[in-house]
Amino acid sequence: MPLVLSNINKSFGEKTVLSGFSMEAAEGERVCILGPSGGGKTTLLNLIAGLLPPDSGEIRLPEGKISYVFQEYRLLPWLTAEENIIAAAGCTKELAREMLAAMELGKERKGYPDDFSGGMKQRLSIARALAFDSSVILMDEPFKGLDPELRERVILRVNEYCKDRTVILVTHDRAEADMMKCTKIYEL
Repeated sequence: MPLVLSNINKSFGEKTVLSGFSMEAAEGERVCILGPSGGGKTTLLNLIAGLLPPDSGEIRLPEGKISYVFQEYRLLPWLTAEENIIAAAGCTKELAREMLAAMELGKERKGYPDDFSGGMKQRLSIARALAFDSSVILMDEPFKGLDPELRERVILRVNEYCKDRTVILVTHDRAEADMMKCTKIYEL
C-alpha cells in the first residue's frame, strides 16, 4: 500500500504552512521534499509520523512502523552509542553494532553522545533509525554536518539498508536527492 497524502492543510495560528498539499510514495519508493526554511518540510514529516494532526485532508500510511531521523539528534546522553540504538530500535546488540559500523562509528560504540561531534551525533541518529524495523523512514536533513566524502559514504550505506523501505527525504540539496535515488521531488 502506498503512502498517500491528500489535500493536506496545516496552519499554526494565522500562519498557513501547508495548503492543499498532496503526494504519493509507492512502497519502497524514495521521495524528496525541497523548499525554503520555514516552508513546512519538517511539519510535513511530523504529520506523516503522526506527531501532528492535519487541520484537514487525509493521510494514508502503509502497513508497518515508521522510523525518523529528526533534525535534532534526540539522543539519550546517559546511554552509550550502542545503548541509544538498542533502546530506541528495540534491536539486538549485534544489529546495533552493525549499524554503528555502517555509519563508521564502530570504535565509538561505548562512547557517549555528549562526547561526539555534530557529524558523529548525526550518524548515530541515522544508525538508530536504520536499526528500527520500519517500512517507512522519514529523514529530515539527515546529512547535515557531514563533509562531502563522508556524506557520500553514508548515503551509500543508507541506500543499502533502505532497499525495500519507503524513504521521505527532506533536504535543501538536490545532489542529495540524486545520491539517494529519489524518483519524485516535491517542492514546498
